[in-house]
Amino acid sequence: MIASRIGLCPEVLTCRVGGATAYPKAKGIWRDDERGGALVKDEPVVVHCYTTPADIEDVRNLAQLGGFCRKMGSQARQGEVGLVVGDEYFAIRDFAEE
Repeated sequence: MIASRIGLCPEVLTCRVGGATAYPKAKGIWRDDERGGALVKDEPVVVHCYTTPADIEDVRNLAQLGGFCRKMGSQARQGEVGLVVGDEYFAIRDFAEE
């Protein structure tokens, strides 16, 4: 189910903002401060898309994108799903459905 949720990401973004490209698993490492600074290796999937200001500012698109990110983060047992819009990073950590 997790792989299918991640696999749906480009499709969801295409329906909401016009298109997306998923890159294969990357090699990552991050510091988990909640576990005393332990280093955690992971293989994130990076999805990149371009959109128009009208599409990204559409309240329905944002609600559906947010819901998708929360569900994906919960099902993949992530600590955070990151979303970059322009040059601003949004950390989605609360995966409770709204």
